[in-house]
Amino acid sequence: MADDLVSKRNAKAPVWQYFGFKPNAKREPENVNEAICKLCLTKVAASGGNTTNLYTHLQAHHKNEAAKLGNAVKNRPQKPDEQVQPSISDAFKRCTKYKRDSVRWNKCTDAVTKYLCKEMVSFNTVEKQSFKDLVTTLDSQYELPGRTYFSKTAVPRAYNRIRGHNLNLALSNTIEKTEKARTDRALSVCRTINGMFSHSWKRRRELQKAQVHLGLPEHSLVTDCATRWGSKQKMIDRMLEQRTAINRVLAEDRKVNVSITWQDEDVLQSLNKALKPVSEFTDILSGENYVTASSLLPVLRLIKEDTLAPSDDDSQLTANLKAGIVSILDEKYKALPEASQQLMRKTTFLDPRYKGDYDSNVEEIKKMIEEEAVILGRKAQSVHSMREEGEQNEEADIVVDPQPKRKKTLASLLKRKSDTVTVNLTIPEMVVSEISTYAQESPIHAEQDPLAWWKENQSRFPLLAKVAKKYLCVCATSCASERVFSTMGNIVSPTRSHLKPEMVNMLGFLAKNM
Repeated sequence: MADDLVSKRNAKAPVWQYFGFKPNAKREPENVNEAICKLCLTKVAASGGNTTNLYTHLQAHHKNEAAKLGNAVKNRPQKPDEQVQPSISDAFKRCTKYKRDSVRWNKCTDAVTKYLCKEMVSFNTVEKQSFKDLVTTLDSQYELPGRTYFSKTAVPRAYNRIRGHNLNLALSNTIEKTEKARTDRALSVCRTINGMFSHSWKRRRELQKAQVHLGLPEHSLVTDCATRWGSKQKMIDRMLEQRTAINRVLAEDRKVNVSITWQDEDVLQSLNKALKPVSEFTDILSGENYVTASSLLPVLRLIKEDTLAPSDDDSQLTANLKAGIVSILDEKYKALPEASQQLMRKTTFLDPRYKGDYDSNVEEIKKMIEEEAVILGRKAQSVHSMREEGEQNEEADIVVDPQPKRKKTLASLLKRKSDTVTVNLTIPEMVVSEISTYAQESPIHAEQDPLAWWKENQSRFPLLAKVAKKYLCVCATSCASERVFSTMGNIVSPTRSHLKPEMVNMLGFLAKNM
């Protein structure tokens, strides 16, 4: 009987629903090489699970079931991981490698070039077998070039494509110049405590427990860096935040005789009150993805007139520190070369957020920008004229059929003479007009992007926009250049010590700008 037959285990072919095996005592197939038809109980050879004889039997003796089976197989939805046999043309296409001038090959090569530059790995990576296997798995039609191609062709080409033009001023450290003895002791206590926790995992664990118990933020302590005064403020701020938890942990350790006393806390509070606002300005001016140089003069005025202005509730240490910072900022600004001061004034005027509001002699800066815009405008005009002359010479070599004479229309006859009159201004006149119009407009909101404003208004101020592009890209601090040095240090590693200076320059540029 068909009901007594047992089905084949893990059967995937649909035809097995019509066949089974004679069971043994354990209800397992007695002979897996001999299938029995459930419809007519005929024995059919199925050696090794082969289904050819099964399909043949259905087509010969059970045509209706064979037809249903054929339609079911044809209309069965394809599974995501199921492989479909490709056509002959598709198979040949998959075996053919991309041509080097094809869009797909260049797109894949650009992606590999970006990986080499952004991740700062050696060119030898492309010749490692595991990397080749990875690329082949992702796209078997892409033929990966060798290291020479990337070092001699791909990277220089990317460098030339992305290459652009990117004064750096920094605030000075004044802590040691004010109340030296008291500040030295307080900072020394902070550094000692930092060292005790950084070298003991047990103290760090106890600090975390104390933070949870006291409801304090679970922050780690911050160690200052000798070359960055901003790190001192961050260390002080973190010490004040965690002083309760720190004193609790140190009080339970009998081997330690260090703690933050009320005198130290008073000094740290005074230092933090003076340094924190300046530190916030420094962090903002240290950016490189937005305009910063134009904000130097406004920030200097704000610091002197508001942020570091004397207050009645200032301690003597805070008041002295504020006065010391303001004095040093004045000295630093007055000691700057004339070119640096002019640069700061020009960027402030060209920033539509400020314009001439922070310059006592704005007419002098207008005159300087006017002269520079005229030079840039004439240079651009000269390049444009040479380009047009070259195009005209090329067109002169081409024979063009004369255009037939057009019949006059009513509109051309009634055209007013004034319609044909155009005003041709010289470049100096255009510059004066642009600067006058720009200066009369109201400043934009402080949160708006000046570069986006210039992009939108470039058609209104084509010559002045050239000067704005030149100056607004300047970074206000040295942080951006220091980040570049760090990037270069990651590129020129012990395993890549034979890179030539030109290649190091290209890789560093692409890592920062790609």
